Amino acid sequence: MRPFEILASTETPDGDVLTLNRRDGDFFLYLEGEELMSTRAPGTEVALAELGCEGLESGRPRVLIGGLGLGFTLRAALEVLPAGAEVVVAEILPAIVEWHRGHLGELGRAVDDPRVEVHVGDVVECLEGGAGTSFHAILLDVDNGPSAWCLRENGRLYGRAGLGRILASLVPGGRLAVWSAYRSDGFVSALGRAGFESPRAITVRARGEKGIRHTVFVAGRPTLPRRRPPRSARRG
Repeated sequence: MRPFEILASTETPDGDVLTLNRRDGDFFLYLEGEELMSTRAPGTEVALAELGCEGLESGRPRVLIGGLGLGFTLRAALEVLPAGAEVVVAEILPAIVEWHRGHLGELGRAVDDPRVEVHVGDVVECLEGGAGTSFHAILLDVDNGPSAWCLRENGRLYGRAGLGRILASLVPGGRLAVWSAYRSDGFVSALGRAGFESPRAITVRARGEKGIRHTVFVAGRPTLPRRRPPRSARRG
């Protein structure tokens, strides 16, 4: 086995070093010496797109993807989505976008698909809600899980206020899918408390039916608003 070749590196807003490596034809992303993802086992990133974009095979759906990574979620989403779709990819590190047009070009330049708009910045900046910025699906792969953040500021995505902002950014019936390295019943409960419908944790494998197990949390925005209790049942 050949040693790792470091192709490029960049610094995160927290001051950590992210490197793009290659070995034996595969690419790897390492954060402070720990592997984040690789082209050897992309199954869970693909599953994130398939679960999040289910039912969006026609029309003009709008999809937000948080985190570009090695591009597997983006490419899988584009395979599912129709020609009239619009996909916004939020990537906070400009270097990763540059790598996709350079070192990672052989994987396919999904970032240059005419359906794709790349937002270089925090995914939170795309979560403004309202008719002009509503999405049919929001796919998040920016951390190792709801409580294992790659950037300190990402914690605001998973609290009550952050989940409320995500909910408001979905159209009625829209879907949220969140990638995680582990299961968390507490996060499933948090999704329900924030107003999401049918939250659940789905176990996915990195290589078909083999490989390490990861989790995709899936939940939806209710089609109809929650009914308020009758006046007689309210306090005061």
